[in-house]
Amino acid sequence: MDSITHGLVGIFLFHGPFPGLLLLFAVLGAILPDSDILHRRFSDRDPRLFVFSHGGFTHSIPGAAAVAGGVAAGFQAWQIVAGQGYAGTQVLALGWALAFAGALTHLALDALAFPGIPLLYPARTRKYSAGIFPGPSLVLFGTSVCVLLALLSGHAGIGTLPVYMGFIAVFIVAHAVLRAVVTSRHPGLAIPTLNPLKWLVVRESEDFFEVYSAGPSKMDRKLASFPRHDGVGPGYIGRHIGDPEVQRVVYHSYLTVAGREDKSVVIRDPLRECGLLPYPPHYRRVCIPAGDGGDF
Repeated sequence: MDSITHGLVGIFLFHGPFPGLLLLFAVLGAILPDSDILHRRFSDRDPRLFVFSHGGFTHSIPGAAAVAGGVAAGFQAWQIVAGQGYAGTQVLALGWALAFAGALTHLALDALAFPGIPLLYPARTRKYSAGIFPGPSLVLFGTSVCVLLALLSGHAGIGTLPVYMGFIAVFIVAHAVLRAVVTSRHPGLAIPTLNPLKWLVVRESEDFFEVYSAGPSKMDRKLASFPRHDGVGPGYIGRHIGDPEVQRVVYHSYLTVAGREDKSVVIRDPLRECGLLPYPPHYRRVCIPAGDGGDF
């Protein structure tokens, strides 16, 4: 989800018991995991840093702890620059705890959306998702912007936030129910799209991924069929998973296939390449020359 939504949720959850400076710790913790959008200038240069792109390390539980530590350290630095000296162990510890709690609310919301977040990194790079939303939700983003503008302009007060949170809760529950209906009627991997009544369902066989358009009804329509290994052995991707560029593509993908193109092998995410899913927009494919360990 977007940073505005995370910030407003943080204000709602922590405003009552923790006003003032302590509220600021929690809200910063809820927003700053998205600071990883600045990491691309580094991760793009070195594929070994693929987990440090957006939705990566700072969206793991250890990453949330590191973000909270950054908030506490930043506050201490500000205290020193302002001439107020050491903030005190208790203040910094409480500040870290509130920032960490705020960051965990960020992770909880982002884990509702595809393609998920690496909650257990660095222990595992696997992404976890409840699969309710298709990445960023335009509805929640638009609602959050309107609420924020109303608060900043004075047209709404802090009492608006319970209504806002009620809307978010209903929106999440409705999509969870919708997912349950779709998965009960359509076997396979159900992936939401921007249209909440249109889902992609991926069914896997030994040689193919078959993609269907489905919804709450029992009707579905086949959209595409992708060979899992076109002209290469079935274990090709596994044999090259140690390649950082292959890891980066797999990490950002919903599914991956391998196929020969001239004297090379291309490992790609066909769902994103064909435009069936627009998010994430980067790292959709990698080309492995046959002369560079490209055993077919």
